Amino acid sequence: MPSPMALDLLPSTRRLLLLGIKERGEATAEQLARASYLSIAAVRMHLYSLESDGFVKHTRRRHGPGRPTHLFHLTPTGEELFPQGYAAIALALLAAIDSHPECKGQVFEALEQAQQSQVLAGVSAVTFEGRIEQLAGLQERQGFFPLWEVTSESDWKVTLRHCPFIRVAREHPEFCEIERRVIGIAVAQGTVQTVGSRVGGAPTCAFRAGPGYEPEPGSEAAGA
Repeated sequence: MPSPMALDLLPSTRRLLLLGIKERGEATAEQLARASYLSIAAVRMHLYSLESDGFVKHTRRRHGPGRPTHLFHLTPTGEELFPQGYAAIALALLAAIDSHPECKGQVFEALEQAQQSQVLAGVSAVTFEGRIEQLAGLQERQGFFPLWEVTSESDWKVTLRHCPFIRVAREHPEFCEIERRVIGIAVAQGTVQTVGSRVGGAPTCAFRAGPGYEPEPGSEAAGA
C-alpha cells in the first residue's frame, strides 16, 4: 500500500486551496473563495501562510485601473506535495547500480555530498539554536514536516513526521544514515543519535542532537 502523500498531512482547508490552485494552474483569492465557500479574508490568510511555508507564490497582474490582482501558483515545493514518479525511477536506478557494486559506494557518496552542500548553503547561523531554526525550515521545504523540541538544557529532539523518500529508504536504508549525518553537519556540534526510524518499524523518524551530546551505549549512533 503506498505511503500517504505529504499533502494529506496538511490541514483540510489548506489542502483544498492547494488542490484549487493545482486544478487551475493559478488562481486568485476570490476564485478560491467562491470554490471553497470560504470568505475572501479567510482564504487570503491561508494563502499567505502557504506562501510563508514555501508552497505557493503570488504574482501581481494589472487589468485596467484599480488595484492589481494577486495570482497564486504552486512553487516547486508545492508541486512535490502531489504524486510524483520519482520513487519508481530512483528504485530502478538503484537496482541497476546494485548490479555494479563497485559503483554503489561512489553513488551514495555523491548523494551525501549533494545533501551536505544544500544544507551548508542554507544553514549558516552562529548559534546552535539558530542553526536548528534554519535546518527546520529547510526540512519543512523538503517535505519532512519536522517537529523540533527541547528535551533538556542541551538536548534537542527532531521528529520527522513525513519521509518524502520512504519507498526508496525501505529498499536502501543507507538514505536514513545519510540523513543522520547531514543533520550532524547542519547543527555543527555534538553527536546526532537515531532514536526512531520508519524503516525500522517506528511510526516516525526521530533523532536527538545537542552540543556535546553523547549517545547512549548500544544506540545506533554509538555504533556509527
